Amino acid sequence: MDIDRIQFWSRAVAWPIYVISLERAAQRRAECQRALDAMGAPFAFFDAVDGARLSEAEVAAAYDAQGNARQYKRPLSLPEIGCYLSHYLLWKRIVDEKLDGAVILEDDFEADASFKKVIDAIRSAPLCGALVKLFSRKRVTGVTVASLGGPRRLVAPNRVPGLTLGYALDRTAAEMLVANALPFSRPLDMDIKHWWEFGLPVLVVDPPPLRIGELGLRSCISPARIAAATQANVGAIGRLMANLRYQLDYNVQLFHARADGRRAVRRIRAQFSDAGGG
Repeated sequence: MDIDRIQFWSRAVAWPIYVISLERAAQRRAECQRALDAMGAPFAFFDAVDGARLSEAEVAAAYDAQGNARQYKRPLSLPEIGCYLSHYLLWKRIVDEKLDGAVILEDDFEADASFKKVIDAIRSAPLCGALVKLFSRKRVTGVTVASLGGPRRLVAPNRVPGLTLGYALDRTAAEMLVANALPFSRPLDMDIKHWWEFGLPVLVVDPPPLRIGELGLRSCISPARIAAATQANVGAIGRLMANLRYQLDYNVQLFHARADGRRAVRRIRAQFSDAGGG
């Protein structure tokens, strides 16, 4: 699909579905195509930024290495930087093309039979200025914001789960991310766990309609992440201390963000109440 057709299609479809994938990832793309076509869920591939092909200037413009040393536990790998930029460019597309919102998937997802129904419910929900995660490894604990039908609920989690396998966001949420994302110093999923830095509440669908597919177990990011940590040359004790420092700092920030979280829950619940939902 060429860029002009993608732009026309995205303007014509309410909350289009995008799958981020490297152009060369033929097997992953075929699996995504098969899964979404079987569910009758129209989508478009979005060519991921290949971090290995970024120039030093492009990396420096997007990645804050000094901030990383202060705010995270290890340097980011080039694939992690490319991954973040891929999502950023899609947020920018939502804003620039004035889309109502979008669903963004990474190409190693598997979806259950309810995926399209869940997406339709999110598209029709009265959300404004929130990101909705479609995946979590564990059962989510937190405040139920609304029902999505059957056993599924929309939850404001006590802790935002990691990974960005799939999520939905409206244009206001995309604007908040675009305004605050660059330059970044953490991996994307870790940045979203720091939602207060964006002023952006994060909700989670529980139970999730997505899971990590078999191809996700052979991610190119994981080996590169390990290599980047090793190349930092701080030793096992140094890595342990950096991780402890990061976890302590995160927990302190999360504690101080509780009031913001409660206000966000009240606001989102009011949106559903005003719309007669939830």
